[in-house]
Amino acid sequence: MIDLKDIEPIKLMPQVFRKDAKIQAASYAFRETARELLKKIDTVTVYARVDTLPEQIVDLLAVEFRAQYYDTSLPVEEKRKAVKKALLWHCRAGTVSAVRELTDLVWRSDSAQVQEWFDYGAAPYLFRVLLGTDMRIDEDKIDAFLAALWKVKNTRSHLEAIAFKRQINHTVHIGAAMRACGHIVITDVWHDNYKMQKEVHYGVAVSGVKRIRIKEG
Repeated sequence: MIDLKDIEPIKLMPQVFRKDAKIQAASYAFRETARELLKKIDTVTVYARVDTLPEQIVDLLAVEFRAQYYDTSLPVEEKRKAVKKALLWHCRAGTVSAVRELTDLVWRSDSAQVQEWFDYGAAPYLFRVLLGTDMRIDEDKIDAFLAALWKVKNTRSHLEAIAFKRQINHTVHIGAAMRACGHIVITDVWHDNYKMQKEVHYGVAVSGVKRIRIKEG
């Protein structure tokens, strides 16, 4: 397959014309003009080239599309995802799938779960978000998520909680020891009752889980 940028008219001509200097010059001029024209065409197709646009143009598209979640400090690849999702979220605003996709984008997690009130026995129109992520949880990211969530969720539904599930592996060592001893006195004519003493030593390890309550802004 021949790339349009590499096409030269001289390659389509018979050998007898390829040695002509004027034809060579005209062919070269045509090729360079075509290359410049193709470059201009690439810059015109803005919406179809989100994955290759300069970062400054992506920032402008985020404003134009009114992207629900966007931060100029995000990596450029995350910006592209937010811009591409913006129009879809506007079309599907108020749906569970839109909320789920938002949580996946913000927290970079593919295991997000959105549970509605009837899924876990809560009051009507409440929902919660369950996330499995190893990212550091900070207040700024939570605030940004809540601000974007208000633009995606339906008006009657209210966020009850955001639960972050983390798997922490601990090794617990438990040991126990018991000692028993008796004292018996024996003579030729009588024997004394003996008492048995016992001591038990044991150890346990206790871990605590911190729960943070987050209010919807």
